[in-house]
Amino acid sequence: MTNTTEEQSETTALQPIKSPTGKQQYRAIGLLMARYIPSAEEFQQGILMTQDRTLIDAVVKGQMFSLVKSKIDLDKEHIWVVYPKTPKEESSEIPLHVQITGIWEPQTLHPELEPTDLQYQVDDFSVQGEVVYQDFTTGKVIVKIRQSPRKKGEPPKFFKLKLQGYLPPKSLKSFWEFKVRRVGTDLLIQSGEHIAPISDPSKKPFNKKPFNKKKGSRPQGNKKINQKPNPKPKKPISK
Repeated sequence: MTNTTEEQSETTALQPIKSPTGKQQYRAIGLLMARYIPSAEEFQQGILMTQDRTLIDAVVKGQMFSLVKSKIDLDKEHIWVVYPKTPKEESSEIPLHVQITGIWEPQTLHPELEPTDLQYQVDDFSVQGEVVYQDFTTGKVIVKIRQSPRKKGEPPKFFKLKLQGYLPPKSLKSFWEFKVRRVGTDLLIQSGEHIAPISDPSKKPFNKKPFNKKKGSRPQGNKKINQKPNPKPKKPISK
């Protein structure tokens, strides 16, 4: 009988993208089937040429650098696990950048396991973050993603990812979960779920001063405005 730990290990092995650990986990990750073409100047910087001949700026970092350079056949297409980014400049020649964080070849990495349907297909992306901009005319949506600090004590960093789609009014300053599809160099929203509003930490809650329990009295310094003074009692007329 397979225990729970073994089942979880097999599930992770058969899924290149893990399910979110929480409803409000920031993330942007997806799969691309493409051939990596390194630049002549630096091997870790290059482009991914997808099956539809789209060119996407790519960078290889960390442990993937030595793996891609020494063990991956770059003349073939592979399924890459990538982090997407969109440049700030609208005039960028390639409006979609990715960081290669993994490669997915289950038939090579885990031949002992039976193949299963992938939770995320090629060109699918999972995006979770705060919606900070939406344009109802062009369908432009910008989501702010928080990156976990690499070292303890470092403040978190943020980047903004541009998506295409239409959300309901008043979707700003809210945490959303999106299923996104790459078409060319655009990231198109396929579906979305509003998770929760995000409060502004710079705004302090307004606390009203309570009334005193004594009838008609208020704390000192909290004066009533535009109130007439009580009339003085009339003296009795002596006969």
